Amino acid sequence: MNKQNPENPTQSDTIALEKPKRVTKNQKKKLMLESLGSQLGIVSIACKQVGIHRDTHYQWMKEDSKYKKDVEDVVYYTKDFLENALLKLVKEGNPMITWNANKTRNRDRGYGEHLDLNHSGDQSITFIEEVLTDEQIKKMKNDKKNPIKPEAK
Repeated sequence: MNKQNPENPTQSDTIALEKPKRVTKNQKKKLMLESLGSQLGIVSIACKQVGIHRDTHYQWMKEDSKYKKDVEDVVYYTKDFLENALLKLVKEGNPMITWNANKTRNRDRGYGEHLDLNHSGDQSITFIEEVLTDEQIKKMKNDKKNPIKPEAK
């Protein structure tokens, strides 16, 4: 066992180093899930904490359905945690948080930043990719195979 030097905690009194225990893949997966939870689902930070590459995490998700479900559960509970914190701030009367909550929760009541348009029926639009000269337009209007109706005045 190494003793720490109280004046310099990074320097040990002895030279002997303890070899770290080998961590199994399942242990790393468990550590990754814990880290994901503590980092609110931010994969890059959790991977750095566990000492794996992001690709490893995504490969585990692809190959291990239980790990994938556990990751999805962490994401779900993180969303619940964040939503709870948001609602607490809304209850405290924070105007910016209240506005942001309305933009997401009450978009159907006009609080959103984007206009949602719904339509039914067939909508057909014709695009002309080149600019036509007046002469070409006149010719097309007079063409019996492809008549263009004159605009109503």
